[in-house]
Amino acid sequence: MQLWWHWWCLVAPLGLARARQRSFLWLLAALAGLSARADLLGVTSIVRTLGLVAHGHDRLLDFFHSSAVDVAVKLLP
Repeated sequence: MQLWWHWWCLVAPLGLARARQRSFLWLLAALAGLSARADLLGVTSIVRTLGLVAHGHDRLLDFFHSSAVDVAVKLLP
């Protein structure tokens, strides 16, 4: 449990920059699933790890396929 407390202490400050609480909670779910998953089968492994229902799978897919971040933009040369 102490490991998750350290994890929370690192992740909690990200909530200060959030625009919406719901988005922050999905970010927490995605990060927790990525931290604890045993296989590398994408969003499905996160859903299995967290025990989410099908509705959660769709929401996580929406979270990762958001147009909020343009990955084609070059940050630094």
